[in-house]
Amino acid sequence: MNNNLKKYLTLIILGLAGGSIYIFPYLKYVFYDPLIQVLHISDTQSGLLLTMYAIGCVILYIPGGILADKMNPKKALMLSLAVATILTGAFAVTILLDLPGSVAYGISLVIWLLIAFASGFVFWTAILKAIRIIGTEEEQGTMYGIYYAANGTTAAIIAAVNLWAYNAGGGDSNMKSGFFWAVVSMAAFTLLATILIAIFLEGKSDKDLSTAEEDKFHFGDVVTVLKNPAVWMISVVFFCVYGVYSCSSYFTPYLTDIVKLSTTAAGVCAILRQYIVMLVAAPLGGILADKVFKSTLAWFRCGGVILAISIILVILVGTGAPSMLIAVLTLIPGLFSMCLYGVMFSTMHEINIPVKVAGTAIGIASIVGYLPDMFLNTIFGNILDKSAGASGYFQIFGILAAFCVIVVVICSYLYAKYVKPVRKANK
Repeated sequence: MNNNLKKYLTLIILGLAGGSIYIFPYLKYVFYDPLIQVLHISDTQSGLLLTMYAIGCVILYIPGGILADKMNPKKALMLSLAVATILTGAFAVTILLDLPGSVAYGISLVIWLLIAFASGFVFWTAILKAIRIIGTEEEQGTMYGIYYAANGTTAAIIAAVNLWAYNAGGGDSNMKSGFFWAVVSMAAFTLLATILIAIFLEGKSDKDLSTAEEDKFHFGDVVTVLKNPAVWMISVVFFCVYGVYSCSSYFTPYLTDIVKLSTTAAGVCAILRQYIVMLVAAPLGGILADKVFKSTLAWFRCGGVILAISIILVILVGTGAPSMLIAVLTLIPGLFSMCLYGVMFSTMHEINIPVKVAGTAIGIASIVGYLPDMFLNTIFGNILDKSAGASGYFQIFGILAAFCVIVVVICSYLYAKYVKPVRKANK
């Protein structure tokens, strides 16, 4: 097998792993109403599930990043996928047992906390570092773009099967049964991913994805990373980009609660917004970063503006427009947020982060970058619980647009400090 074919096959396999493992903790992206109604919880309590997940991730990101710098990626992926399968199955059993609401919700909080060990410990950092090692420094945007395209393809297929299982199991008329079978199908896919990783990454993948001996991690390097202000600045960018990407899930309840689409119709829109757009947006983001702007930071300056405008447009159209028009407009922020999110970790090489501490730097950036899951969903859920009609949703969308402005400001500064001088010197 030639090197290019092996490179892209590895990216596809990594995309399969990532596409399956994150479906469950973020199942509210597609099954927002079933989650609330089956567990008998409020919007705020729904947000608290992701808060528990984020707490686990924040605790584990740095030790996970350090361990990922010393651990074989294949072993990390297999172990993580296996744990995800077990925990997803445990939640399905919780639904099936028809426990009292408070008990079922308490168990769910524990499961969402523990799922961080599957997807937020060594898995996340190892898979990102593997992507960086696979490609050259000049094609980092493209590598991440291809990975997220594979990730999006897999996630879209899984989400579509989940939605089919939901409808086959009862749908809106028997939400508990439908939700149970949807969760069972999620567990089936992470189990399948575990098996395929074991088969296709056997033997030679250990070498392909390992760090060169001269680039091995040393614990003293952590201090260097912590003292680098660019790491913290790019972490804030990650926070804002991921905050917009993650909280674009609120377009789903907006379509059901305000626009009055069915759970299935809104779920289809969610699949399109969160997963299908990856097929176009992630590679497009990579092309824009590498070929058009020739810098991820430069692309972020422009992309942040476009994303902010697309969100504001949903607010300006309001609720009086045709439902299909509104539904289509909610897809646009998903497209551009993925164009940014899909390549955001490729900014690491632009701020001069060495490969040997990439896992640690990613761990630190991930702590800050994924803080939105810790509190934004709870805050936004509280806004919805206290607001009438569309006003709460418009408040949420306004906050997300403000995040885009922050991205533009910080990336403009980092571009001027790190990228522009190098371009001038190379002329």
